[in-house]
Amino acid sequence: MELSPLYLQRLEEATQRGIEQGIQQGIDQGIQQVIQQGIDQGIQQGIQQGIEQGIQQIKRETLEGILQVRFGEIDEELAQIIEPLIQLEPLEMIRLSMQLDRPELLASFLPENQTES
Repeated sequence: MELSPLYLQRLEEATQRGIEQGIQQGIDQGIQQVIQQGIDQGIQQGIQQGIEQGIQQIKRETLEGILQVRFGEIDEELAQIIEPLIQLEPLEMIRLSMQLDRPELLASFLPENQTES
């Protein structure tokens, strides 16, 4: 028994549509997965950045408190050494800010006193 040409044509068209729909569905699912992975990665990076900023803020506030207790008001010179000091590990930052006197801190951490390598 031979199939009619019209049936074979419709079968071919239906097969082609099925293939195209399958490809489109695969593309859509792939795009959705990539979008979701991007969102998840963005959320994780945002959380990590928030944690790091929080840690930096705590270190800054701790250091400012120590400097205020030791030297009174934080003037322009002391304000300039805060950023370099908070880049240190917390214990090192606290140790130096408690042990060094004002001239030693300024000599060690003022940006214009840093030597270029």
